[in-house]
Amino acid sequence: MMITEMLPVHLEQVKSLLDVCFGESAWSMESLRSQLDKNDSRCTVAIEDDTVGGFLAFEQVLDEGSIVEVAVHPDCRRRGIARGLITSAINSADGLHTVFLEVRESNTPAVKLYESLGFTQIAVRKGYYDHPKEDAVIMNLLISVCNTPNL
Repeated sequence: MMITEMLPVHLEQVKSLLDVCFGESAWSMESLRSQLDKNDSRCTVAIEDDTVGGFLAFEQVLDEGSIVEVAVHPDCRRRGIARGLITSAINSADGLHTVFLEVRESNTPAVKLYESLGFTQIAVRKGYYDHPKEDAVIMNLLISVCNTPNL
């Protein structure tokens, strides 16, 4: 899979991917377009054979980054796509000191992936998610100015 900047031509496929991955909780097309158009946002996709298999939305304000959304099609999982999307976003950011994310408490594979990348759990946000109602685990990654992580 090739990781590249998301373009408007990818919108329909990314929307379909989000629907498969998140069902009722998936972003609307309007939310997806808005994220793509935000000045502080970078959206990337993982593409193979003209098909979007992964998506990541990353926002940066000054030295803080936030992984807003990560999705990998079920048929494409366990191939390093999420890891590639995350590391690409972090490594391409300038002046980054901290990266935050939120993940469903029950999403053990994602939590393990984030921990393997150096993220640590810092808090729990009670009842954050809907469909079904669930707590969010807040995680962060501290990036040393002198010692950038080898992601």
